Amino acid sequence: ALGQASSRLEYGASPVPSVVRGSFVVKFWTAPAMSATINHEGTDQPLPVEVRERPTAHTSIYKAGQLVYDGAAASDESAAAARAAASMEPGTSLNQMLAWGIANSSPEELERRAAAGATAPSQLDQEVLDMLLGQPAVASMRAALGKLDAEGIAAGAGATEAALAALEELEYYCEDVDLAVDFAKIGGLRAALLVLGAPPAAAEGGADDSTAASADGHLPEMRPPDAELAEAACGVVAAGAQNNPPFQQACIALRTHRALLALLVATGEAAAPVPLQRKALLALSAIARGSAEAAAAVLVQPAALPCFGRLAASGDAKLRRRALQFLLALLRDYALSAEALRPHVTPAALVAAATP
Repeated sequence: ALGQASSRLEYGASPVPSVVRGSFVVKFWTAPAMSATINHEGTDQPLPVEVRERPTAHTSIYKAGQLVYDGAAASDESAAAARAAASMEPGTSLNQMLAWGIANSSPEELERRAAAGATAPSQLDQEVLDMLLGQPAVASMRAALGKLDAEGIAAGAGATEAALAALEELEYYCEDVDLAVDFAKIGGLRAALLVLGAPPAAAEGGADDSTAASADGHLPEMRPPDAELAEAACGVVAAGAQNNPPFQQACIALRTHRALLALLVATGEAAAPVPLQRKALLALSAIARGSAEAAAAVLVQPAALPCFGRLAASGDAKLRRRALQFLLALLRDYALSAEALRPHVTPAALVAAATP
């Protein structure tokens, strides 16, 4: 038995001196040290000296024998993104393009271009950036604002219909509080003011425009290019301003309340159509309600209370009702006193307004 055992151990082992025990010869054997290399196709290749674990994101997951997550694909995509960034090529997927953009961005170069007056990103560039940053709604709003170009609206009925559809889409988005704030940030209020017929300087809200003085009696001259579009623009402002303090502050900063009031104070041949007056009053009410600052900015206008008193006695039932509700809200919120309102809204006018 020992002989058979020793014959098996002789392969690849080195013998040591034997020990004689009676009639038996016992041989001791030692195993050789493991080599640090391996011979592959006639070439010695070093063996690894440490264990390197791959990221868990590159581990494939199977459930009941079915592949539910392909780690190899994730590994290939990450490697492709790294190669694209290293080779200064954008790649084909969004992740590759993002990796390329990060690897090749230079804040110093952007500052230098801004100081040199480089061309600002186009609207299409902004829409693409919004999509890459996970803001498809903002991208859609930018696309809709692109249809409100004054020259395009004046081009024909087809452009007007497209602008009207864009305003309806914007009103839908502005019903969301956060999206309404984004709408103001991307220049939506300025576009709405231009549709309402405000002068370009007034739409910019600069210190030297006709709407800068908050309490003077000179309201901007409003010339809506299309009454139906102006009505839709008022709907967008009304939707965004309801119970939305940041949006209300943006409206006050751009003097939107003065533009809306200018639409309401005009009388005679210069008066806006009744449907436009309804929507303008709705938007002005949405800006002023729930905000003491906004209400004060509206009431400080010399033409405000006389205009509201006239609208409270209007022959149009819907316009009259909205004016009375607006005044009631201002009284309830203590932004307007009864003494200040009494000279403009008489009891006889209230009785007439309440009569069907």
